[in-house]
Amino acid sequence: MRNKKVLIIAEIALATALAAVLGLWQITLPINIAGGSISLAMLPVLVLALRRGPIPGAICGALYGSLDLIMGKAYILHWAQVLLDYPLPYLVLGLGVGLFSALYLKQMHARDFGKASLIASIAIVVGGLLRFICHTLSGVIFFASYAGDMNVWVYSLGYNATYLVPSLIITLVLALLVLPALQRAVPVSGDDGKEDTYAVEENHTS
Repeated sequence: MRNKKVLIIAEIALATALAAVLGLWQITLPINIAGGSISLAMLPVLVLALRRGPIPGAICGALYGSLDLIMGKAYILHWAQVLLDYPLPYLVLGLGVGLFSALYLKQMHARDFGKASLIASIAIVVGGLLRFICHTLSGVIFFASYAGDMNVWVYSLGYNATYLVPSLIITLVLALLVLPALQRAVPVSGDDGKEDTYAVEENHTS
């Protein structure tokens, strides 16, 4: 049990660091004058969340969101806006995705990769939606002046969709490629504590 906790802590640290590195490579569109960019920073957070559950996922997300605030080009108007745009969006991303972890691992252990991919896809969309809600609320509350004559909700939804939707689509595709390979290389047991039969059989045949 102690070794498992140490391993989870190590994976959280590694995923947070990898997210920070991936966050350095980003595409900022001309419309994104108040922050936001297309990047792969979500990938390590949601991969960890699916493998380790909601709490590790939330911790990793909050850590990366805080690093993004420190390392990135932060737009700071108010302390509540900082929470809504940095730690909280990634925290709820990790939490939301992690809630599907047990279902995902159960299907992986049963070698039902179709269902596992479907569950992972739903989890990633849910987590991405939760992040989207945080940024949208921030836009409505703190960046209403940028909307001009446009309805502030329409403006905030559209603005945040310009970078979050492409990021989510790219991240989802890559996650579906990375997750099975990672589970084979570093298997994670489910709630029943059973070893991953897929990994075991792969090791025997190699």
